[in-house]
Amino acid sequence: MKKNRLRVVLVIILGSASFWFIVNNNKGTIKETLKDFAVQDTASITKIFLADKKGRTITLERQSAGLWRVNGKYDVRRDAIDVLLMTIKKVDVKEPVGKAAVDNVIKRLSGNAIKCEIYQDNKLTKAYYVGSETQDALGTYMILVDLETMENSAKPFVTYLPGFEGYLTTRYFTEEAGWRDRTVLHYNPNDIAAVKMEVPFKKGYSWELKIKGNNDYEVKMTDDNKALNNVDELAVKQYLSYFQHQNFEAFESGIKDKQKDSVMKSQPINVLTITDTKGKTQKIKFFARKPKREGLQDSKGEVIQYDMDRMNAVINDEKELLLVQYYIFGKMLPPADYFLKKGK
Repeated sequence: MKKNRLRVVLVIILGSASFWFIVNNNKGTIKETLKDFAVQDTASITKIFLADKKGRTITLERQSAGLWRVNGKYDVRRDAIDVLLMTIKKVDVKEPVGKAAVDNVIKRLSGNAIKCEIYQDNKLTKAYYVGSETQDALGTYMILVDLETMENSAKPFVTYLPGFEGYLTTRYFTEEAGWRDRTVLHYNPNDIAAVKMEVPFKKGYSWELKIKGNNDYEVKMTDDNKALNNVDELAVKQYLSYFQHQNFEAFESGIKDKQKDSVMKSQPINVLTITDTKGKTQKIKFFARKPKREGLQDSKGEVIQYDMDRMNAVINDEKELLLVQYYIFGKMLPPADYFLKKGK
């Protein structure tokens, strides 16, 4: 009888031990605060600081709803900040890094990780390091910083975004130019008073459009000050609609600084000047760009002298050379007869 009781007690003890092991193995033995990367209330985030091992830093600060500034100088690309905030909100742990790989992963994190600090109501509430992708490129190595000690956690994790296949490192980038807003034109057509299109190297091609009133438009050739007859109101309205929102593609990075200076000092192929109803002007100079490769030929076998898809542009004489697409901006540089009624 005593033996049976002893067996029952042993079974209960072993069963309890097994249950404790299973529960704790599923929950993990790491503090929840050291594996919780997500920040649910992204609306309260006022600042995000990013820093890489090359010494580059990015400070993103919220100015108002939907408006952020990068490094206190430029407006932030809306799509880029939206993606980062969504990632910060939904990032989750897929699994801890296996024991055999911990040392190697920590070494990689110490060598090339990007630090991310998140401030809510101007108080630091989350900090972690974002490393490289896993071997299958479906996870990202990350490690949290303990805000009580400001020391790194001893345990790195593989993180992911539920519903997304890929890694997250590229969302935490530290190139200032990549964060900058790329808007070139953002006008309500009703706020435009005049548009001038100059062609410096071709006499007789420059013109100016003036909006004199409701459905009252004037188009003049600027070389001889001659006004065009039979201006098509619909053509003008269509043209003005192009100015509502247009972006440049990128900052010109394919040439050296000396070449950039040379381009900006050369004669532009077109100059577009927009004047709004308050008298404020915006000037965009467009420059021909060299072809992607030397010796390229067109369908007639002739050597292509200029890039047929893209131009360079400078806004308001700033010292930055931009890359823009003909597909986007070419329609803003039409000949004057664009505004004439058909058949006239």
